[in-house]
Amino acid sequence: MIKDEEASMDIDYEEPRFVTPICTVQDVADLVGMPLNTVKAWAGQRSSRRQMFTRNPQDHRGWPSVPLVGLVEANTLRTLREMLAPSEVEAAALWIRQRFDAPFALANKRLVTDGAYAYVRENRSELYRVKTSQHAFVEVLEDHLKPLIFEEDDYPVAFEVRIPGVAIDPRFNAGRMTFVRNRVPVFAVLGSLAGGDSVDEVMQQYGLTPQEVAAVDEHREWAATAA
Repeated sequence: MIKDEEASMDIDYEEPRFVTPICTVQDVADLVGMPLNTVKAWAGQRSSRRQMFTRNPQDHRGWPSVPLVGLVEANTLRTLREMLAPSEVEAAALWIRQRFDAPFALANKRLVTDGAYAYVRENRSELYRVKTSQHAFVEVLEDHLKPLIFEEDDYPVAFEVRIPGVAIDPRFNAGRMTFVRNRVPVFAVLGSLAGGDSVDEVMQQYGLTPQEVAAVDEHREWAATAA
């Protein structure tokens, strides 16, 4: 087995990005753009499927259970699903984890930079690499990396959402959507807009630009469920 160099690095896997729940399964579905039932299956909420991305036991029903690293793993699974039949996604994910022999391989940047392979079914239980498809596979996975902000250890520290300049980062505002520039939480902006504050008032209150307030307003319906 080929081991990834990350496995030997001094990485604290008890950091918030690896263990602190910041998303519900519904949030994950909304953020990665997949049907809720599919994400529930990946989360191990369907008896016929094993858990495929990191998710902690819930303290209470409806509370967040997925840390940042789990959100990123689900984003990788979405990309794999675009290339593979649903029945093959689990096998591909397992193959990746075994090959890299490192925790959270599906969330590691080196999966793309050092280990980009295409997978097809050779028989019912095995997958093999198709080297002639490697370039196309790299392009697909590199596209999936665009929303991610990585630390030097090649694991993510934040996930950028569809609102420009906004990210989910467990270091700020308990992982709720936040403007990267000044750490203003999106839910606060939404609350002011819903309360009838004008764009100028919101700008002055939170130190935002007209474009930033307009972007929140444009995505208000979506953000209201995920912020």
